[in-house]
Amino acid sequence: MASIQELIGEVQNIKRMSEELSSMVAAANQNLAGQGTIISNLVRGSQTGQEAVMALAAVNHTLGEAAASMRTLGRTCDTCLQNLSK
Repeated sequence: MASIQELIGEVQNIKRMSEELSSMVAAANQNLAGQGTIISNLVRGSQTGQEAVMALAAVNHTLGEAAASMRTLGRTCDTCLQNLSK
């Protein structure tokens, strides 16, 4: 059975990784949004181009949700760590 200290260490690792992932995904989200705008301007008037832009927007939305989930995981880890420290 793991000790409280080992558990705290693992939760801290999860928190750190979730923060790193959140930052990486948020940066990818911003980059993709910028590229989506450029692509949208280039394919104006093309039905398949606009469909691709709509698909890109859906992916961008999903990336935003993933980043938010990673931030929520980090806050949950904070709560867990507080409870373990009691």
